[in-house]
Amino acid sequence: MTEKLDFLKKIESRLSRVEKDTLYHKLRESVQEQILFRHICQNIEEGVLLLGPAGSVRFINRRAETWLALPSKPPVKTPVWELLSDATLSRFLKENLPGLDHSTVTDLRVLTPREIELRLTLSPYALGTEQGVLVLMNEISRSPEGEFETAMSRRMESLVRLAGGIAHEIGNPLNAIMIHLELMKKRLKGLPSAKREEMESALSDIQQETKRLDRIIRNFLKATRKPPLRFRLADLGEILEDAVNFLKPELTAAKIRMKMTRDDSLPPFLMDRERLYYAFMNLIKNALEAMPKGGDLKLSLIRRENCAVVSIQDTGCGIAPKELPRIFDIYYTNKQEGSGLGLMMVYDAVTEHGGRIDVVSKLGKGSTFKIILPVREPQKQLPDYTQPKGGTHFHV
Repeated sequence: MTEKLDFLKKIESRLSRVEKDTLYHKLRESVQEQILFRHICQNIEEGVLLLGPAGSVRFINRRAETWLALPSKPPVKTPVWELLSDATLSRFLKENLPGLDHSTVTDLRVLTPREIELRLTLSPYALGTEQGVLVLMNEISRSPEGEFETAMSRRMESLVRLAGGIAHEIGNPLNAIMIHLELMKKRLKGLPSAKREEMESALSDIQQETKRLDRIIRNFLKATRKPPLRFRLADLGEILEDAVNFLKPELTAAKIRMKMTRDDSLPPFLMDRERLYYAFMNLIKNALEAMPKGGDLKLSLIRRENCAVVSIQDTGCGIAPKELPRIFDIYYTNKQEGSGLGLMMVYDAVTEHGGRIDVVSKLGKGSTFKIILPVREPQKQLPDYTQPKGGTHFHV
């Protein structure tokens, strides 16, 4: 780079005598090198952030955009620390970038937009009269097992996107079939009654199965079109209470006695409120449906070390031991009108928060779903808390 600047200084005084073709070839060469440089930077595993004077963003690659939730074209004169959503990283860059005169390497845990541990290499540069800092970022929280899980997750995401596209394409002709079935039912009115009743019965069966297939596809599309996770500070107890209050009329009508306890020492922490709200809704609704003749529903929220533990216990029909390992599988359900997606969405919501679900169930006695979520600090191993005695145990 300095060699090119030296070349420009040399020809500056002789610019009028340089041939146009020579200038064109040099300019073309420089443009091609710049395009190649940007292509390389956009496709490497590391995050690249080139900062100009006063911390303004000169260049950012896609990896850094994703990790830091920065726009691809940040405001020209705004310091990068004013654009970041993570307070720790923002404070670190604001304190260390101005006046940096030597390369430094620092490991830092970023919590938003998602939890990730980064190794930051800060290298000052001077190009002509301009000075700035090159920030290189490497993810260091990956293990071989984590890389395998990431690869499997990407494959599953690709399959889900493919299946979602197929489901969408199936949905359109299904709508057309339902419309034509309605038209056929209207046209049957002119037929003799005996023949009409036979045809109407057959059409009714076809309509019922078509509607069931349409409902399955709609539920599948709803499950696969999840918005990206948005971690914000929230009160887990309030989320659980909101889910309970929404379903309280149904619980009362079903003669279900409910008791809820919560630990007020649990502080707000980073979570996706909407994702957990619907997870709690699904679990409470499942408990309600497991007690068609009424019963007891106990909910508790406690803090154990660096984890929040939500327990949802019912006195319903329970789950058979052979079914327990499959309850989180997609489309697995023992309900006549179930879609098999509710518990899968619960499982996804919990694992996306770095958590775990423990299930204990006994036929005829009831089930306990225990959700263990790490408070969003440096991640610790989730402890294996003691489960209620008796019944079948299952961990995911």
